[in-house]
Formats: sequence, structure tokens, C-alpha cells
Amino acid sequence: MQNLKGHQGDVQFKQIAALPKDAKKITNKPIALGEHSGHMHILTGDVEMFEHEGKVYTSVGGDGARLQHIHESNLTPTAWTSTKELQKADHAAHFLPKGVYEFFIQNSYNPYTKLMEKVVD
Repeated sequence: MQNLKGHQGDVQFKQIAALPKDAKKITNKPIALGEHSGHMHILTGDVEMFEHEGKVYTSVGGDGARLQHIHESNLTPTAWTSTKELQKADHAAHFLPKGVYEFFIQNSYNPYTKLMEKVVD
């Protein structure tokens, strides 16, 4: 394991040793959707997605995967399984080698509400 970490806009990720024991496999879906822009953060390539306790995890196979930020109009059914770089919206793509990854949305402290809030894209 390389212990890879990074972010793409408000989406952060880190490589972990293994999936949580009770993680449930889900159909691949966008990791995050833009609130107004039609943009989305997606993971394409050799990927299986899982959820556990409100977090998204992925198992990336030997061909790798690519975290991409695209406009929804550029997403085709075949894009999900390809590591080809799609036309980006705002953020450059990240190539993720084989491994297990945890994804989460960045939070920030709002001093006016005195609460942690999810960063919006």
C-alpha cells in the first residue's frame, strides 16, 4: 500500500489497508454532485463502490481508476468503466492505482453558526 492521499475540490480521499468489515457494495454513482452547476465528481475505471456508516469506499482493480470532475452532459454509460480522461469541468483528474480508498467531503468551521459545515462546490 502506497498510503496515497489527495483531494479534488471539496472531495478528499485516502488509501486505506482494507474495506470496513460491514461495507455494503453499491452501484457505482457520483461521489459528489455540484449544487447548481451540473458538475460531478466521479470515479471511472476498474472500480467497485461500497458504503459504510455514511462514507463511500472503493476497491480499485489492477487497471486503476480515475477521479474526474466533469459536467453531467459528458458522462456516457461507457465512461464508468474506462480510465480515459474525460473533458474536465474545473479540477484536474487524479489517477488512482490498485488499492482501497475512502472518500469524504471536506468540512469547514463556520464561526457565525459555530458549526462544522460541508464545503459546497
